[in-house]
Amino acid sequence: MKPLRKTTHVRNPLSSTMLASSSTDLDLPLDDVVIVFACSENFVPYLSVAIQSIVENVSPDRRYDIIVLTRNITPASMITLTRQATSDNVGIGFLDVDAALGDIELPHHGHFRPETYFRLLAPQLLPNVDKAIYLDSDLIVDADVAELYDTDVTGYPLAATRDADTIGQIEGYDATVGPYLKDELGMDDPHDYFQAGVLLMNLAELRRTVSPREFLRLSTLRMWRWLDQDVLNRVVNGHYVRVHMRWNYLMDWQHLRRTHIIANAPADVRAEYEEAAANPAIIHFAGPDNRPWLYPDADRAELFWRYAMHSPYLDEIRGQLEESRASVKGLAKRLQVIVLYKGIMPAFDRTCPAGTRRRAAVIRGYMGLGGANL
Repeated sequence: MKPLRKTTHVRNPLSSTMLASSSTDLDLPLDDVVIVFACSENFVPYLSVAIQSIVENVSPDRRYDIIVLTRNITPASMITLTRQATSDNVGIGFLDVDAALGDIELPHHGHFRPETYFRLLAPQLLPNVDKAIYLDSDLIVDADVAELYDTDVTGYPLAATRDADTIGQIEGYDATVGPYLKDELGMDDPHDYFQAGVLLMNLAELRRTVSPREFLRLSTLRMWRWLDQDVLNRVVNGHYVRVHMRWNYLMDWQHLRRTHIIANAPADVRAEYEEAAANPAIIHFAGPDNRPWLYPDADRAELFWRYAMHSPYLDEIRGQLEESRASVKGLAKRLQVIVLYKGIMPAFDRTCPAGTRRRAAVIRGYMGLGGANL
């Protein structure tokens, strides 16, 4: 294991007055539905939309406490989110991850950001909470999230959905994925790989079985292909409660995920994904591009904008959309997306069909040039 590199974080000193270092310091009851996010200042507008979707679907008979793990959300943003989330049965608090991380620099690549690792710190940062839902910030909740929270995870570290996208890759779309999960990640059955953007975490069980130091050691052991999601799958190795994909419906990214990737998965995976698409409880806008705040024609973008209309960041989100359509940088990015996902990828699928040796050879060559880190 290589020595961990050190990094210096420049932060607004005022933010420390609004950040707690542990859930025991929060003025929240934490006695019913606990929801955890991890977010940076740049992603706050989309976090706001996710929170709005939760608030609009809560049950009046339950209590919901939202905890945001962060290192750089500004006091102004914390105040805005607090005003948005606070009601008779919804509260919000913010936890500082810096003390838990120390000087560790978390490896990341592509569209991923270091905040993705923060969920691994939840057992440590929430010592008085035994169970919590973790949610990525690039999603909306279109149902009462308490239904997911009530899933029984006794004896298991977490509950999650199988990753239909990854299973489709295993079954022919990308022949390198199966061997990677089995030989490098150490999974007994790669088909058990779960998607970590929506988790019901049994924090008490995780504290009992995995130390914070071990989570961080694994995170920095190497550049994992899907970062902390791989770390969690390595630790859990298929021993988790499976929940229906409607609780983590992966949007039909670029309108290719369903027909080109998941189409290769076994029949039961395809059927569950189609059921989730027909009745999603959580819509996860997962992928390197095609996010609804930049592409209003993306799958389920209309639901994102329905909740965004009630977000205090609506004007900012609209402004970013317009800038992406009008600026030179934004137009160049859109052209790049069109060329790659509407031209190169479909052409590659035609000349190198899924499951063929030719496709496997090309992908292995691409990976050998560092493709996994792009």
